[in-house]
Amino acid sequence: MTGISWQAATFLIICAAGFALGIFYDVFRILRKIVRHNAVFISIEDIIFWLAAAALTFFLLMRINFGELRFFIFLALAIGLAIYFSSLSRPILHFGGLLKKGLHKGGKYVKIKATKVRDGVVRLAKKNGESA
Repeated sequence: MTGISWQAATFLIICAAGFALGIFYDVFRILRKIVRHNAVFISIEDIIFWLAAAALTFFLLMRINFGELRFFIFLALAIGLAIYFSSLSRPILHFGGLLKKGLHKGGKYVKIKATKVRDGVVRLAKKNGESA
């Protein structure tokens, strides 16, 4: 590949990486909605996210751009993130909200059923205890 086509391919790959980082970040946001965290765990999750984002970016740069860090790399990451956050972030977060509601309702259902089973076992145990 020539210089310009190589840079264009690199630009598109890094844009895709920015898009993927947006998805990865939204997964963390959805998990935070489903399971409440305190400030310490949120900080730990943020550190994990940024370490993973840095590792992905570093890996891609080493693999496709021989580790060269240029302005267009940062631009491509920003564009990929902007495309994701302006297009798919809202629907994915909405899906995460629906998932949270479904898990909450499912948890209530399981709790109700478990309570009924427990009560039945207790009644059966009392009944067997009285007849003995």
